[in-house]
Amino acid sequence: MQAHELQRQVESYWNGKPCDSEFSHRRFLTREFFLDVECERYRLQRHIPDLIDSINWSGKQVLEIGTGVGTDARRIVRSGGRYTGINVDRGSTLATETALKAFGLEGTLEQCDATRIPFADQSFDIVYTFGVLHHIPEVHLAMREIRRVLKDEGQVIAMVYNRTSVNYAIEIQLLRKLVVRLLSIPGLTEAFAAAGFPKDKLERHRDLARRISRMSPDEWLSRNTDGPDNPYSRVYDEKEAAALFTDFEVTRQQVAFFNHEHWGPLGAALPQSVRETLARRWGWHRIIYARRPAQKIAAFVPAQLRPAA
Repeated sequence: MQAHELQRQVESYWNGKPCDSEFSHRRFLTREFFLDVECERYRLQRHIPDLIDSINWSGKQVLEIGTGVGTDARRIVRSGGRYTGINVDRGSTLATETALKAFGLEGTLEQCDATRIPFADQSFDIVYTFGVLHHIPEVHLAMREIRRVLKDEGQVIAMVYNRTSVNYAIEIQLLRKLVVRLLSIPGLTEAFAAAGFPKDKLERHRDLARRISRMSPDEWLSRNTDGPDNPYSRVYDEKEAAALFTDFEVTRQQVAFFNHEHWGPLGAALPQSVRETLARRWGWHRIIYARRPAQKIAAFVPAQLRPAA
């Protein structure tokens, strides 16, 4: 499939379900809805508010690529960031615009493709993009644009899905393949649903398995990250993430987030210390901290002092 067609599918997918919108059943885009989403997002992923609170946003020009429903945007603005957010889809853009207005916060939103960012060179001090780069088919073009719009010494904080994780190596590559086979057995879908797994997703995975005899590894990965109809996702280990940021200075990488709720009663029985160890060593989120290197300006040497050719 051509990259532009994949990108169109990515836009359509997130337009219909902005990231984290499933966390609330309140009336869509109300204050109560946004507060529900914030509570659930940060309950499950405590490392996100900790990360945001560790950054000095005050007075900085901030670009967020992929804003979801504006949960992190609100925290960044409240921390003093001069905020701009972009999304490939209209749904997420509208959701974040509405969230900022609902809480009396200032910020600018644009719907645009991250591979063609409509801002001038060196416009931003910080680019923040949490869980988005792995959904961009032509991600190398997005990285070029991020570097272009960052100021010299500007920071990038990015999260991509981690290849060396429990979620990828065990859940996606092993357990889910087994579960999909089991779903063909009458009554098993209902049994898994009774154990706490989402019935609608189980039924969709079952139907896809019946319709598609054999999925490519890339398609299987995509359909098992952000829902069975998610069109595109990738994963990165430490070296792959460093290669993605080859035009930046990577200051560090860290790993976080083991979702014990995926493991039902077994996950609930795990001690908190075990969950935290799994998150630090084999978590699903690989977070990259990088900066744009300062451009070197060649010293001016008068013509009469230059060495003869």
